[in-house]
Amino acid sequence: MRILVVSTLYPPVAFGGYEVECSAVVERLGERHRVLVLTSDHDRADAPEQADVRRELALLAPDAAGAMRAPLASLRAVGTARRALEWGPDLVYVWNGSSIPQAALRVLGDSGVPLAFRVCEHWFGRLFVEDQFLRELFPRHRDPARAAWAGACRAFNGLPSLRLDPAAGLRAAISWNSEAIRQMVEVPAFVQPVLERVGHSVPRYGELYDAVVREPALEPEIVFLGRVTQYKGLAVAIEALALLRSEHEIFATLGVVGPEAEEYGAQMRELAEALGVADSVRWHGPTPPEQVAALLAKASAMIVPSVWREPFPLVTIEGALARVPLVASDVGGIGEGMHDEEHALLFAPGDSAAAAAALARTLREVEQTAARVGRAYERAQEFRIGPYLDAQESFVLDAHSALQARGTPGRDLGNLRGAEA
Repeated sequence: MRILVVSTLYPPVAFGGYEVECSAVVERLGERHRVLVLTSDHDRADAPEQADVRRELALLAPDAAGAMRAPLASLRAVGTARRALEWGPDLVYVWNGSSIPQAALRVLGDSGVPLAFRVCEHWFGRLFVEDQFLRELFPRHRDPARAAWAGACRAFNGLPSLRLDPAAGLRAAISWNSEAIRQMVEVPAFVQPVLERVGHSVPRYGELYDAVVREPALEPEIVFLGRVTQYKGLAVAIEALALLRSEHEIFATLGVVGPEAEEYGAQMRELAEALGVADSVRWHGPTPPEQVAALLAKASAMIVPSVWREPFPLVTIEGALARVPLVASDVGGIGEGMHDEEHALLFAPGDSAAAAAALARTLREVEQTAARVGRAYERAQEFRIGPYLDAQESFVLDAHSALQARGTPGRDLGNLRGAEA
């Protein structure tokens, strides 16, 4: 079978686990099928030439400049999508459609080729209606300036090579990465689900973290693993570090591991300075998996302080595999993976005092913490890459069959993890 995969980014260009997970699935599918990846041109100069990866779609910033670029970027994306269709795919599998011209997805959906979505984030619920070009084709109230721009976009859409109808119906198969994201994201009204499954994401480097030999440092070390952006809640972790010292008389360090949004990273350094813990925060930056494993070996606890509705963060599974005690926000799909008190200590998102109290319990209640770590490790065994890749291939094959069949759409909410597929 020929499978066209569409993703906003594709390794080695990546922002996080979403893209890495996609590449693992692509590599697995490539063992038995022909796979072509269509992705954005972001950092294309730094990526190697790959015959089966086309880095041709624009990456649009979510601002006025991105909106101004959107019509021409959409026109080019339509041409790119039609050239990809000439390759003759039997199935289109869309992994991430955010920040790229979704006119390409509209053309792929209109082609009649079976269409499937892997939904690991919230973008799917805003498909087409928030695309910076296609949104202007929907009828809605606009102020005069915006109405003029929308009129210009509609006129532009009259070009023979466009003439897109963003609200036209689509039959599709959907693979959700958690029950949480399925509940948080409403299927767009014009999408007709033919097959749906919930398949939890899994860490690509789980075996590496499982092999970690624990050697916790004498002075407690807390690790934050993830992008340094506002929605990941690093401010909560820094505040909790200060409260751990002032309220619980526990002196610890905080290791920050991950790429930074420059402005937010500067703000976090200022916050640490203002709270008197700047000397206790270690900034590691982007770190390869082997070095992450070494940091996890020494960590006394992992904190996942997200303040947004995380669909299913892989970092909690990675920490559990490395046998690091977990403290995390009770938001989105975090508790779906690691249950409160059973596998981790969860706190209300944004509550730094509760985060500090959970960290203090983790560090002081040695026996209870060890028991939670053991249960979390056993839970993490359910999220292994091998069974997951098997289940993803099964979903692709089942999606192709279901989308070729005619009849009333239905909902198959099976699980894509290997043993439960």
